Parts: sequence; C-alpha cells; structure tokens
Amino acid sequence: MNTKQARLYALPAGQGDCLLFQFENNDGVFRHILVDGGNRTKIEFNKLRKTILEILKEGDDGNIDLLVVTHSDDDHISGVLKILADDELNQKIKKIWFNSEKSISDYFKTSFNGTQRYEILESVKGISKSSRNQDYDLYKLLKNDQRWNEEIVVAGKEEIIENLKITVLSPSIEKLRILNEYWPKMPLTGERKIEKSSSKKGFDHDLSYEEFLNNLHKFEEDTAEVNGSSVALLLEWETKKFLLLSDAHPSVIVESLNKINEGKKIKIDALKVSHHGSRKNTNDELLNLLECENFIISSNANKSHYHPDKEALCRILKNNGLDKTKFYFNYDNQQLRSIFLNEESMIVNFPSSIEGGVCLSYES
Repeated sequence: MNTKQARLYALPAGQGDCLLFQFENNDGVFRHILVDGGNRTKIEFNKLRKTILEILKEGDDGNIDLLVVTHSDDDHISGVLKILADDELNQKIKKIWFNSEKSISDYFKTSFNGTQRYEILESVKGISKSSRNQDYDLYKLLKNDQRWNEEIVVAGKEEIIENLKITVLSPSIEKLRILNEYWPKMPLTGERKIEKSSSKKGFDHDLSYEEFLNNLHKFEEDTAEVNGSSVALLLEWETKKFLLLSDAHPSVIVESLNKINEGKKIKIDALKVSHHGSRKNTNDELLNLLECENFIISSNANKSHYHPDKEALCRILKNNGLDKTKFYFNYDNQQLRSIFLNEESMIVNFPSSIEGGVCLSYES
C-alpha cells in the first residue's frame, strides 16, 4: 500500500486564523480545506495569497474543496472577503460553509434588518471586531453563488471529501440562538460601539510556569456571543485526527466529543487551540478528554487582545505534562519568545522563515 501524506498549515493571519489542510486521497491527488482568512493588510495579504497558491500548486489538483468561514469576527472573515475578491483564488474554491446573520435569522424564523450594522474601528485598541458589516457584505456576495447553499452549519453535521471525514463540533443550536438574539441589539449604522475584549491590560508572560502551576485561576468560560457561534471541526484523515477549534467555547466542544466518543479519551494528532490561546477557551474538562501532544497557537501577540495567555498554555502543560506537550506558533517575535523565556524544559517551535506560518506533516 502506498504511503499517503497530509499537511496542516497555520498561515500568518495577523491576530486571526487562516488554516489550510492538504491531504492525499486514494488516487494520490491532494485535496484542500481552507478555514478562515485571517486579518491582513493589503501587502500582507499579497504574501498570504502567494503562499496559498504555492501550496495549492504543490497539491496537483490546485483547488480548495471546501472554504469554511468559522464566524464573523474581523480576524477570521476579513481575509475571506479578500480571497473571494481575488479572481485566481476565487475560481479555485468549490464549496463554502458560512453561517451568515441572515441565514441564522431565517433558521429561527425571526425578522432581519440588514441595515443594522456597525463600523469597524481599525485604530481603537481593545475592541472586539464582531464584524457585522463584513458578515452582511459576505452574505450579499454569496447569496446567488451556487457554492453556498445557506444551510446552517451546526454541531453534528458531517461531510465526506474523498478519504477525509469532517465533523462539526460547534456551534450548538443554543449558541446560534444566543447570537441571533444578540446581533439585533447592536447599534444602527453610524453609531459606534466599543467592546472591550477583556479586562486585561497587558500580557501575563512574565509569570513563570511554577507560579501558574501553584495558582491557576478558577476557569471562567468565554461569554462572547460571536465566539460562541464559531464553527469548530474534527478532521479524520486515514488514522489521523485534527481539532480546529476556531474561537469556540470549550463546553460545546466537550459536549460534542462526549457524544462522538462516549466520554472516552480521543487521540488527536494536532489541535489548533481555541481563540488564539485565550485563558477563557481551554479548560481542564476539554484537556482531560484528549490525548494530544501538538498544540498550534495562531496569534501574533498583538497589544489589542494580548493573546496568547500564558495561563492557558500552562493549563495545557499541567494537564498534559511538559515532556508530552509541543507548542507551535505561526509567528516568531520577541513577545512570543518571552512566554517561556529561560524555561528550557518547554518544547516550543517557531516558524523557520521570517514570513511566518507553521506546517505539521503526516503520513499514513
């Protein structure tokens, strides 16, 4: 039997996510799943565009079999709009998943007012860009596009692409209901609403692992409505399994995994940590369900949200063990390197090039 290959890329995505999963089918042809598009400037996006096209070219077929827009936060959806505006990339996309505000509203049979949108405040620190206007822009762009059928993507949904099985773990119907009730309360166009992403005023990277180990805070789950609506995926390719958690709430992931695996531990080959390593999106209950050594952190350690939280990484280390935990960052900068500075026992991996990004390779 011929050996098959798969690669999981966490591409440079600003403060957001842009994940590309490349896998070989039974005929030796590579297929591709793209999850989100990050948030990049025009110059940075051109570099991302080049990288994606190079990966697709290496993959023979050169198409994106499925594009998943996990939720409408700016750092996930902004790059998707740029990708769809690019003729060369757009024509390579075969199918799209996207829970738009309009399709969610239709699902719950509630009224929808597309003019109720608020501005993105690019220059203000500490805001949560739950980009309702970009959500509506993407909806208008896709509403007559046959690649998007407006079907709600919710926990339990499954998709088979060749020898890849995709299972949706989040959002739950309840999380979508909460979002559907939240969005109409937002101010009308022209008004400004600033939402503090957290009460944090800086990084927690100066504390040591030992300090966290002896005094881990009681876990408090993320309550952001838009994060709760995130599409999180379990990818099963051959004997390998991957968790791509977007910004999902851990309670929803735990519930879905328990249904799939009846409360037993599940072996995961790589996990994209939820919400850029936020302390409110990774809990002990989730970690106790997993047997995993490879943890991807998609974050550039910007000073708007102060992600990743060392508290979250230490929680992973405490549950997993220092010798069985490998962190992979999709950026390399001074702030990220300071997280485990002088803590040599931590296994930390940074990009090999200045362009950033990480690639984990697998064989079956």
